[in-house]
Formats: sequence, C-alpha cells, structure tokens
Amino acid sequence: MKHLRWFFLLPVALLLSSCMHGGGVVLRETPLNISETRKVIVSVIGEPRSISQNGRELFSQYYDKKGKNIEKMDMAKERYSTHVLVLGDRRPYDVQVEVLIEDRNDDGGFDVTDRDDDKAATIAEKIKKALALSRDNRNIIDDFRSF
Repeated sequence: MKHLRWFFLLPVALLLSSCMHGGGVVLRETPLNISETRKVIVSVIGEPRSISQNGRELFSQYYDKKGKNIEKMDMAKERYSTHVLVLGDRRPYDVQVEVLIEDRNDDGGFDVTDRDDDKAATIAEKIKKALALSRDNRNIIDDFRSF
C-alpha cells in the first residue's frame, strides 16, 4: 500500500515542481501606477522590441554579452534580451525582470538556452532606483485629476 501511495504522489510532486519559476528577479510593491511604471522601464531598457497588448510585458532590443545593441543579427551566434513583466491587478505592482540568453540553432534561428540572473539583478536595481527617483520627482498638485 505504501508503494502505491508513492506511485501517485511522485507524479503530482513532479508536476507541481515543474510549474515553479525560479528565473529572474522580482521587485515587490512598486509605488507608481502602470503607465508611469512602464515609462520608467522603457527609460532603463530602451525602446522595446515588443510590448504586450495590455502594456504589462516588455521585451528589449537584442544585445550582446557586453550590453551593446547587435547591429548585424545574421553574424551573431548568441544574443541577450530583457523581458520585463508587471504583475498584479492594482497598485502596488510587482515587476519581474528576466534576461534571456539565446543561441543560434542549426536552422539559423535562435533558441532560448539560459537565463542570466546576475544581469537581471543589475537591470532590476536600475529600475528600482528609477522608480524611486520618479516617485520623488512627482508633483502631487499637477498630477491630481479630479475627474
């Protein structure tokens, strides 16, 4: 009977552990509204390559290991990109930052092969500082909207 229980518990445990996400860095409880948060993210990562329809998911331009934009993509063997996701349905929002590493495959395309949590932590720290600076520079009177 004990072996039968393990037979059912092991697949459930594997399924649940595969759903956990361990990559990237999360900034908890950011103070700004969604549009101001998005502006701060763009100021840090540059003009995004792609933005989701709701504006909460941003992908940076591709860059190399040193952080420089890749001019000729057909020559690159490896590329990096930053994926920023604003989480939560109301303030305070959480901001998740991931740096994806893609390597060229045999077909000439790129596949995500790894994540760089050190670069993600550096970018997250820049976003955190920019969010704090933006919050401190807000003009409460001018930003107030009665309607």
